[in-house]
Amino acid sequence: MTCIQQKWKDKKDNHTILNIPDELWDEIRNILPREKPPKTIDRPNVPFRKVLDGVSSIS
Repeated sequence: MTCIQQKWKDKKDNHTILNIPDELWDEIRNILPREKPPKTIDRPNVPFRKVLDGVSSIS
């Protein structure tokens, strides 16, 4: 295993998804567009909060 592969493996083992606090989410929700209605034909619906939690855990 190379050094880069080992670093990647170590990062994957420490994976944690952070949850945005409710107070911050209330402010962010006001600037986002409306979410698509359930069962809309197209890509699967993913709640904005879930997406933002995932993005914040990457950065």
